[in-house]
Amino acid sequence: MSYPRPLSPEEKKLLLWLLPEDKIAYQSYCDFVTISEVMGEGRWGEGNLILDKKRSSIDLALGMPPVVAYGECDMNGVKHSISVHDFNIDDQLEVQFSGIFPIPESAAIENNWCYSYWKPGDVCPATGKPVKEIVLRDKTGSALYVLSISPAKKVLWLHHANSGFNQLLPLTSFYDELLRTKHIRDAKLISRPATFFERINDFSDSEYIKALFEYDKKASRKFDTTGISFETETKKKSIFKKLFGK
Repeated sequence: MSYPRPLSPEEKKLLLWLLPEDKIAYQSYCDFVTISEVMGEGRWGEGNLILDKKRSSIDLALGMPPVVAYGECDMNGVKHSISVHDFNIDDQLEVQFSGIFPIPESAAIENNWCYSYWKPGDVCPATGKPVKEIVLRDKTGSALYVLSISPAKKVLWLHHANSGFNQLLPLTSFYDELLRTKHIRDAKLISRPATFFERINDFSDSEYIKALFEYDKKASRKFDTTGISFETETKKKSIFKKLFGK
């Protein structure tokens, strides 16, 4: 396959499906995909494509940026995954097609799901099973973020209420910070991050929020922690106040 080249109609359709244009967080990526071309392959080879709006070279020494959008589908009976990564330092967009590549024309696509459309109250898009939600609010009680945990899929993401962005979080890094909030330094737990999903009810909402704050200090992708309240429960009135209405 020669490069540079336009995205195929099938490639563009799948990428735009991952990037809903009606959500603020995904608009710049959606616009970029619409007008960009494929410059060539990234460091992971076939299916790992580098997009740019202008003719440019590819720096294979660059690491893969964080995931912006991720989804899966059955394509002609084969499981297929698609991910869009953030812009690199050269303002190029990296995407990954895994399963069938090149994508065949008129491919039969079934059972498709992605995280981009999830909103609070929804089930896990991958499994249809319930999601544990921890709401991060400001001082007025308005929701700013929702930490979302899917025990069935063994994945967690941070929903940004203002933009609709669903930010996938690395399990190992977050679990390590969560254990630190309880001063747990058990090597067996740290080396087996999947145990987190067996213990999700062992931590309070406040501990989850504190762990997010600590994770954010070290993360490459930051979220705005300004104004977040650690008050996670409405304080109950004392017996005196209940009796006398004060």
